[in-house]
Order: sequence, then structure tokens, then C-alpha cells
Amino acid sequence: MTTSKKRRATNAALFIAASFFLSHLFFWILPNVFESWNLQTVDKLFLLRARINPPAYDSSVLHVDIANSSIKKLSYYFSRRYHGDAINVLSRIQCAAIAFDIIFAQKMQAYDDSILIASTKASGRTYLPVAFSLEDTSTNAGPMESSDVERYLDSTSWSVDAKGIDDFYWAGATLLTWQELARASRGVGFISVQTDRDGVFRRVPLLIRYRQKLYPSMVMRVVCDYLGVPPEKISVRGGEYITLHDARAKSGIKRDIVIPIDTRGNMVINWIGDWNAMRHISFAQILEVADDRDEMEAFAERYGGSLAIIGDVSTGASDIGPTPFEQNLPLVGLHASTLNTILTRSFLYELPTLPMLFVELLLAALLVLFSTRYSSVNFTVTAVGLLVLYFASAAALFFYANVILAIIRPLLAGGISVTSVVIYWYISEEQEKQKLRSKFEQYFPPTVVKQMVENPDALMTTPTKKEITIMFSDIKSFTTYSSTMTPEEISTTLNEYFEAMTDIVFKYGGTVDKFIGDGLMVFYGAPEPQADHALRCVKAAMEMQMKCRELKAKWEPAGRLPLRIRIGINTGEVVVGDLGSARRMEYTVLGSDVNLAQRLESNAPVEGIMISESTYRHVKDKVPLRPLAPITVKGLETPIVVYEVLTDVTRAPSKLGVSCPPKADSGKG
Repeated sequence: MTTSKKRRATNAALFIAASFFLSHLFFWILPNVFESWNLQTVDKLFLLRARINPPAYDSSVLHVDIANSSIKKLSYYFSRRYHGDAINVLSRIQCAAIAFDIIFAQKMQAYDDSILIASTKASGRTYLPVAFSLEDTSTNAGPMESSDVERYLDSTSWSVDAKGIDDFYWAGATLLTWQELARASRGVGFISVQTDRDGVFRRVPLLIRYRQKLYPSMVMRVVCDYLGVPPEKISVRGGEYITLHDARAKSGIKRDIVIPIDTRGNMVINWIGDWNAMRHISFAQILEVADDRDEMEAFAERYGGSLAIIGDVSTGASDIGPTPFEQNLPLVGLHASTLNTILTRSFLYELPTLPMLFVELLLAALLVLFSTRYSSVNFTVTAVGLLVLYFASAAALFFYANVILAIIRPLLAGGISVTSVVIYWYISEEQEKQKLRSKFEQYFPPTVVKQMVENPDALMTTPTKKEITIMFSDIKSFTTYSSTMTPEEISTTLNEYFEAMTDIVFKYGGTVDKFIGDGLMVFYGAPEPQADHALRCVKAAMEMQMKCRELKAKWEPAGRLPLRIRIGINTGEVVVGDLGSARRMEYTVLGSDVNLAQRLESNAPVEGIMISESTYRHVKDKVPLRPLAPITVKGLETPIVVYEVLTDVTRAPSKLGVSCPPKADSGKG
């Protein structure tokens, strides 16, 4: 891997790491925004799952709804006697439990209250609620009530095997069903819940701290009695689970039920759908069958063994709130859904922090891997595909394994990663292109520079052998004449000369290899393949000689250098490519044919062009030539055949029978 690629990969990895850190920082600084987005995304999965793979619903969970229709049939003044009658009917049809989502806080009509107390006591299966304010600390914790209330709550709290519950809610201010009725019930449990950050109900606490013990929710008390699990068979590990040991299923088989909870003691509700997805019966229907033996038997067959939850769902009821499925769901449905989640054991598991962090690190590692292997476009496509795959995997795990992964944070991190890396690459590539352009423009014609900037590796490759044409030029007696010139004059003269020569070289698509003092080395046929490289080189040499005559005519009257140059040209197979050391690489050519071109230049006539026989074979029918006497050069024992290219300053190169590309504006005369 080249240094630039290593730097590119390293910086991309840093950007990706910073993106994942930044996403965590966003969630830490603005949890109400980003956590809410994540929760709402999971809500969408609930809605989608309800269509694709809805969870099981335990038919024993039964809503008894005090709806508008029930109130109209019975009375707009809803007597507590009706609740007592409903308890009697539900007991007679053998409901396993009767739970009220209604707090009877005070006594009212003595007769009606007496019926409700008697029915509650006789049923032996009625559960009543208590509302606590859920406190974060023990400050002011514990119900600020009479000693009788405190004693009752203390007697109904649970002593269980509990560890790691320091973050559980504390029971605060209390609203309790009046004591005489509460004591007649099978048990009392709290119905207090709190919304998530965005105000939506998604989870419920099953146990909260009460003095030195734990107090169960009403659902928790109902389900433990229903499954035959006393408090001594319950173990709690905060942030992990609540285990109901030896829970007895309908089949009679006993096994442990492990309920996943968070650090506050909350269980995530596995919502099955909206209000209509649950099993309902009207409160009025219950009372209507009280005196009909046949209907009672039919109801017993249909609803026997049910866990009935009675709640007020009439218009104007205040106990409503938003859930993943509905904006205004009667919250009695929250308790029923909690009960269903436990009975069906369809628990939702939120991936803990450390495993989730491992998943995010894996995503980051894959993005880093992609950044080292792919171009900007392929990286973007692959990275986006990875993020889509992650979301699809998270959805599949939710639908089919009840596992909740963090969604927004990894996607946010991935999105920032892709965006930042692509922007960084774009900026760095533009900077590299500008550097390459500035560097290449000194040696290559504009058309080649454009190709190199767009794809630097396409033309600049590992050294290979290929046939090209090499040109050397040198100024006659420059060393002698320069001894009479100031450094500024030398610089000005050479700059003007080389700029004029370079413009001509580029005009014919040549490559400037190097400047050697007052000499110039040029080659044609690389890096851009040119079938007519010899002709291009010869034509450029002819125009260079004519340009030097123009400069000589301009400089001599001003007392400047009497410019005269020699040019030698040879065509042959050489090694061409990036050559040099790890610190400095140079695109150049090597080989004996390069040396021969230099020898031809030193033997060429002043203001003339000497070419080898191999070059002659490429251009003999296209330019005017004359043979010269064979010459002997250093390193070769056999004299070599050479030719001189005839130039006529009175004629333009196009009249010599040579076709060439349009002349570029060199900026010089």
C-alpha cells in the first residue's frame, strides 16, 4: 500500500471512530431527542410486526369494559353495587382472577359499599389497586398516610431475594382503596407507571421499593397467585431479571419464568396491537346474565378461567395515554398487555450496553475495512448496504426473536461515517489532483495531465519495456557565454528558452523528462501511447530549431545570448516508468537507446537535428532528410548510420508534409 493510500485509510478510520464517538456524545448530551427517535423507530417495528408476525395472545386475559354503552344501559350514576354484582357473576363463571383498574378511595353509599365489600370477600379472587408516586430516591419515600394505612401496606409488601435494586423506584405518596374494602380483597398492587422520555407508555415496573421490602404491581400480584409462585420463590437481579421459580402452567408443568428487567425494575411490554386486538366483554353484558342460568353456563364455558381486568373506558375517562399503537389507549390495556406478556413468556430483550457496544464496534470495523478496499462510490454503496442490512437484521431480530437493538445510534454513526469519509476523500482527492496537476504540468502535455489527474494509476505504472523516441537538445557554448552573465540574466534566459521549448514539446504530446543544465531531455510514446511517436518527436525538433532562430534574432540585437542548439533523436526499446527510491520517485526512461540519443545530440551539427537509423525508418517518407557520414560513439565499436533532418526557416512545418495537432498557445512569440 502506498503512503498516500495508507494515509487515506488511516484518516478514514479516524473519521469513522470519531463518528461513532460523536453519535454516543449526541445521545448523552441530547437524550430527549435521540433516545426518543430510537424509541419511535422501535414503535414502527411494533406496527409492522402486527401485520407480519404478531405475538401470541393468551385468551385467558379478558377486558371487562365499562364503556358508554354500559353506562347508558345501567345508569349515568354508576352505583358501586354494580361492581359488586359484576364480581358475583365473574366468580360464578369461575374467572381465575378479577382485577380492578379503579381505585375506590372513599366510602360512598353505605348499602352499595356493603355489597361491594361482601362480593369482594366472598369471591376470594378480587384484586384492587393502589397508586404510588414513583420516586427516584428514598427521600420522602413511603406513604404519608395514617398508621393504619402504613401497617396495611407493610403487611402486604413482599420480602424476596433481591440484589442490585438500588435504582428501583421508591413508593411515595399513596392513593389506596379504602381499607375495609382493601382488606376484603385477595390482594392489592400498585398500578403506577411512567412514560418514556417522549411521553409514550412502553414499559412497566413490576416491583418497587417500599421501606425495607418490595411492593408488587397489581399485575405482578395477580400473575404470581395465578401461577402459584409465593414471594419466597421470587428472585430479583436489578438490570437483569425477575425469576418466578416453579411457576405452574395451565398444563400443570412447573418451570421457572425469567422476566427481563432494566435497572429501574421495568419490563418492556410486548404489545400485541391496538385496543381491538385484545379480548373484550361489556360490563353491562356481565350483569345481564346474572339471572339467566343458561347464559351463565354459556359464559362459564366461554370465559371460565379468565383473568378479568375491569376498567373504565367510557368517553371522558382520564386514564388514557399514548402507546406504540394508539395515541389515546385506555391504560387498563397497559395492565392487560403486561399480563399477557408474562403469561405467554413473549418477553422483549433489550440488548445490554456492552453487547450493543460490541455490535457498534463490529459495524465500525467493517466500515474501516470497506474504506481500505473500495473507491468512494463503491465504499458509499457498500456502507449504505451494510447499514440497510443492519436495520433489516434489527427488524428481523425484533420480529422473530423479541430482541431490541439500538437502531438510531448505529445508523446515525454509520451515516456520519459515510458522509465524513466521502467528503474527506473528495477534498483530499481534489487537493491531490491539484498537486498532481501542478507537478505534471511541468513535464507532460495538458491532455496527458488531464488523464493522470483523473486516474493517476492508469498511466504511471510499474516500469515496463516499450518503444519510444527520445530527444536530447543542448545550447552551443552556453557554459562559456554564461560566465559573462549575471545569475539573474542566466535565469531569465534559460526560463524563456525552456518555456518556449516546453510549449513546443507539449504541442506534439511529448513528455519533458528533465532539464540538465542548459540541456533538455524529452521523449514521445509514453506515458500516453502514440503510434507516431517518432514523427511527433522529429516535428517538434524542427519547430524547436525554428523557434530558436526567432529567439536568436530577437536576443542578438540586445546583446543577449546568440542562441544556437543541437538536437539528437533516437527511437528504441527502453525501460519506462516510476524509478527511484522510496523517498523520491521519478517518471523517466532508461536504456542504451537513451544513451545513444544523447550521443547523437553531442555529434549533431549546430542548429541541426541528427536522427538514428531506427528513427529514420519511421519518418523517411514524411520529412526531408539527408544521410550523413556514419559516426562512432562512445560505448559502440561499430559506426552507426545517421541522418540529418533538413529544416527551412522560410517554410512552416506543415509544409514539410507532416500532419500535426492544432498549435497550442504557448504564450511566447
